[in-house]
Amino acid sequence: MKAKQIALILIPLNIILAYFVYNSINSEVEFQKVAKIRIAENVQNLKDLRAVQIAYKNKHQEFADNFDSLLYFLNFDSIAVVKSEGEAPDTLTELQAVKAGLISRDTIFIDAKSHIFSEDYLGTRNQGIPFVMEALQYIPHTKNKMYGIDAGNIEKGKVIVQVFEVFAKYSDVLIGLDAENKKYDLQSQIKVGSMSEASLNGNWGE
Repeated sequence: MKAKQIALILIPLNIILAYFVYNSINSEVEFQKVAKIRIAENVQNLKDLRAVQIAYKNKHQEFADNFDSLLYFLNFDSIAVVKSEGEAPDTLTELQAVKAGLISRDTIFIDAKSHIFSEDYLGTRNQGIPFVMEALQYIPHTKNKMYGIDAGNIEKGKVIVQVFEVFAKYSDVLIGLDAENKKYDLQSQIKVGSMSEASLNGNWGE
């Protein structure tokens, strides 16, 4: 009789235990799914900001160390583009063909945002991540918290090199999620560029 009573007690306890185990696993799976999307959003934002930084440096010979300068350039500045018409014969260099009048060159100015975020560039983006140019500087899902940004120069092999970095802490990338005790170090950063290396790459493994 006692064995039957114990069994009757254990059955619901096992059901409850199984529910909590399943719920825990399901919650972990859902977290990893959402975390993967969050990281992809930030990776794409950082790639977009890198494109702006590269264009900024091409014009100003240095990277921007603040978003005011970078976004003013993006929204209000222009980029000189040289267009060529004609073709150089095999017997001449391109410069010789220009001097001979076989090739004509014309410099036109295109607004920075149209040049940087051209149709070709937009076609290379992650198509699952909407492009919102007005929000590039903000970490997704935060209340308008901006990425960190820095720029300067370092010496590499007795050569001065311009560098930049744009970054966000994982605690901000995963804000609103139960990210404690997961595989992510919430104080580490997802970033593009480096202030210690001459690199334009992101640290997400590209």
